Amino acid sequence: MRFYTGDEAGLIKVVDIDHKVSLLEAQSQAAKKVRADAKAKINAKPGEKVEIADNILSGVEVNNFSGSVSKERTVQQMITGSYESEQAFFVARKNGEIEALSKATGQSLYAYSEPDFTEKISVKHKGKYINGRSYVGLGAGEEGFVSCTNMGEVRFQRFNDTNSAGMMKLPIGVVKMRSHKDKFTLFAAGGHEQELSIWDAETACSGSSYLEPINEPLFRSQNVEDDWLGLRVPVWITDMQFLDSNTTNPQMAVSTGHKHIRIYDTKAQRRPVHSWEIGKNPILHTLASHVKPELFLSDNLGNMQQLDLRNGKIVGSYKGIAGAVADMALSEDGKKVAEVGLDRFLRVYEAEGMRRMLHRAYIKQRVTAVVWDWDIKDIDQADIDRQETEDIWESMETLGRKPSKRKAKEVV
Repeated sequence: MRFYTGDEAGLIKVVDIDHKVSLLEAQSQAAKKVRADAKAKINAKPGEKVEIADNILSGVEVNNFSGSVSKERTVQQMITGSYESEQAFFVARKNGEIEALSKATGQSLYAYSEPDFTEKISVKHKGKYINGRSYVGLGAGEEGFVSCTNMGEVRFQRFNDTNSAGMMKLPIGVVKMRSHKDKFTLFAAGGHEQELSIWDAETACSGSSYLEPINEPLFRSQNVEDDWLGLRVPVWITDMQFLDSNTTNPQMAVSTGHKHIRIYDTKAQRRPVHSWEIGKNPILHTLASHVKPELFLSDNLGNMQQLDLRNGKIVGSYKGIAGAVADMALSEDGKKVAEVGLDRFLRVYEAEGMRRMLHRAYIKQRVTAVVWDWDIKDIDQADIDRQETEDIWESMETLGRKPSKRKAKEVV
């Protein structure tokens, strides 16, 4: 299995994990290496250098894929897509640059830098100061990309025409923007005291400056009813997920900083059709399964759980995470889930059953994004040999039976 990670140092790394080497076996082999290195260090002659491998877990290989160490180029958003029919990664960085990287070579295919992105600002919003811009969402397709900042600045940029960009301004304090996987110009946004809103960038963006949208949103949610004391419930949307392929009236799952998961049916009503309180901490990140009606969620203390969207019950949790989770990714068959975060580890878990930790890789830097490469299949060598044998037999021509020259005996 193969993963691509983005981190705070501005590096894109490729992580290859041998699925046949279990975590227990890798740790056992790592312990043997540590003892061997310690013995070699003791027996080394004066002045003799003893090389000790950085990556001590067997079955795991971490290599730099693109970029150089630079805090100004911290990866804030990373998604997969295609640029001019070539598979690529789209990366939004701290310095305002949006870049398309070739998946095959890691070379830059396209780059755009947002003007005045790094200028110092000091804006007070809901009692807190915003001291700089950051990307909170990115979507890309064959034609171009859609980006959004925490200041509510949305840009719809076409690849082949850099002079004609569509722009619009949302309220300050956007926490998350997410683009639809089947139509990148369709996006949802929300944040501090900002209800969920769904927009089409092609119709809402216009002009060459950040102005109010020219059209109303396709959908805008309404706050839940007042609590049992008659007080208004504050709005704090942290993440959202499109739950279906419908681009006209999509269903949405929304997480909040007040420990809620809410389900919206945009065709039925503006208020959520389901609202569940989960855990004791703010929910920061979510991941919708493309196989089952389930949602993966994580809070600010590294607790990662799995929610059944049919009844709102927790069906599993994941142990061993030491810091807040920054991003999650799901395997193609939906049976494994990976997470990265502030503890600098990439972990792979079972997404069903006991939900054990299967693999682990140390990335060195604090990781901000992860992408699971579905093109790399987990196939054993025995399966490859069996498939090759079957292909050989299927390619062989079938010969008809020759008539027998022996005469049949007459039956008296």
